[in-house]
Amino acid sequence: RRLKNDVLTELPARTEVTLHVELSEEERHFYEALRRNAMQSIEAAQRQEISGGQQQIKVLAEITRLRRACCHPRLISPEIHISSAKLQAFEELIDELIANHHKALVFSQFVAHLALLRELLDNKGIRYQYLDGATSLPNRKKAVNAFQAGEGDLFLISLKAGGAGLNLTAADYVVHMDPWWNPAVEDQA
Repeated sequence: RRLKNDVLTELPARTEVTLHVELSEEERHFYEALRRNAMQSIEAAQRQEISGGQQQIKVLAEITRLRRACCHPRLISPEIHISSAKLQAFEELIDELIANHHKALVFSQFVAHLALLRELLDNKGIRYQYLDGATSLPNRKKAVNAFQAGEGDLFLISLKAGGAGLNLTAADYVVHMDPWWNPAVEDQA
């Protein structure tokens, strides 16, 4: 077994690119309505004199809801028909990566977001591997081995389930669809 420190000199330098995606006007209106509702909900909790710990949980829940809305409006309301600028940017990126024979790991902390990515990839006929917290150990190993053997250009991974302990050297790109609270978790992935 070779350790990371033993092969660091053999690896190319890591390049990080942050792609900022602007919400569409429709998404901005949707987000702004959610933000106003969140503020009202938090203010109502404060007026009710809910304990500090419960207030913090309420704030965190509202922030998470807003973060999900930024990923895709359907993560908040599955029946909504607002397109996602982030999904469109993802589609353009993967089309370019695949056209240039690259392989990528795609992380999201939201399994429902990965489901939307899977839907897109299935519709485009793009082969991929998939792993989330519900993936059994044997199926996890099978997916890793399949990706390493060239079965699929993308590997969709739930950040918490696949952020550590995987050896996926076949990929030359990593895409984080949404930032994690703790940057060290992303760095590990």
